[in-house]
Amino acid sequence: MRRVPTGSAQPDRALAQRDSELPCLADLLDDDRLSELLGEPVHVTRVRYKPHTSVLVAFRHSLHGRDHYGWARGGTPHDDKILGRQQLSRARGRDIRLVPTHESRHGALVAVGGFEDDWELVANLLWLRNHGLRRLSARWSPGSASPESAGTVLRYKPERRVVFMVPSAAGSVVIKAGTEPYDRNRQVHFWNVLNRHGVPVLPLLADARCSAHGIGASPLWGAGDLGTLHGDNAAGHAGEALAALHGISDAARVATAGSPPNLGAQLLATSAMVAALLPQLAETADLVASRLSDRLLAQKATFSGSLVHGDFSSDQVLVAGTEVRFIDFDRAHASAPEADLGSFAAVEETSARNTRRARNAGGPKTAQLVDGYIGSGGTFSSGRLNLWAAYRLFVGSVEPFRDRAPEWAADMAWHLDRARELIV
Repeated sequence: MRRVPTGSAQPDRALAQRDSELPCLADLLDDDRLSELLGEPVHVTRVRYKPHTSVLVAFRHSLHGRDHYGWARGGTPHDDKILGRQQLSRARGRDIRLVPTHESRHGALVAVGGFEDDWELVANLLWLRNHGLRRLSARWSPGSASPESAGTVLRYKPERRVVFMVPSAAGSVVIKAGTEPYDRNRQVHFWNVLNRHGVPVLPLLADARCSAHGIGASPLWGAGDLGTLHGDNAAGHAGEALAALHGISDAARVATAGSPPNLGAQLLATSAMVAALLPQLAETADLVASRLSDRLLAQKATFSGSLVHGDFSSDQVLVAGTEVRFIDFDRAHASAPEADLGSFAAVEETSARNTRRARNAGGPKTAQLVDGYIGSGGTFSSGRLNLWAAYRLFVGSVEPFRDRAPEWAADMAWHLDRARELIV
């Protein structure tokens, strides 16, 4: 593994220097520079970067003692897409502005707006404000400028989704507003299957009108997620529930499962992004991707064995005492049961970042999860669990950059190193 610089400032500057086609990049990756452009202190919370094409960031800022979220998007100089969307948004009465960057001599401009002006989400957020919150019995004042005024933003990924927690007559509700509609009838059928097989999930609160506008909702439940809570063997109970999910019959699985991910395409895309972000790790990334591709293809016949969550980790398990609930089934599909187990183990390792690494993936919570899983009839291969953990670590290696981790370069190197260790 080649040595990478510590801290984020140096690799950020190096990236901006390499990508001369995006003169805005240095401003959008740096809190201080972006704050200077916007005239207020902001903190970048998420980045979506397309080399030589565009960069989109979400940022958080404080106003009247509350956190608010916005976005900033930059492209190549005189980007017609940015200019056109800004003009269209202005015509619709939205508050998007263009800001000259520190490299404005190169024609670099950045479009900036509040999350409620996100041009991919704006229509659905407007419907949520005018109609959806009432349909969910949320306590909302007609004078509120946006759904944010009615509650708290939990997560925001620009041009993708925003998640709120809002009060309602029956207690707090968690609302997810996305860009695309979804089939509520299929979701209800899926939930019925999960309930019938003993998989613990939350009630669906959004109706068909909500789903047509990309709005989903569920009641706020539990004391937190499995990643932050300890005790009461919650991980063991999650393992029991996971065994129930994986034990769903073939007929039900076929009727409910979504499309599996294109593993080869994800491996290639990850390798390309690693090379763009940290060229010194490109060789290692290609090696890990090649080994993963060979091993996964060799085991492809086992992929359709179970209905899997598809993005399983401790933060997808809500906990209240000895009870658990699974959330976020957006990526459910048919695959190997080790895909979920390995994903859980990889995320636990990522959170712990132990310097003394075990031969098998995971940590104490993975061990408890596995005990509960086996105790409820689940079966798996330790070798395949390690392989799927390596896959999750590899494709997740670019997340520290996207999430603006202070040591994102070192974190990426750790992901690749640990993935290589686990491939058997």
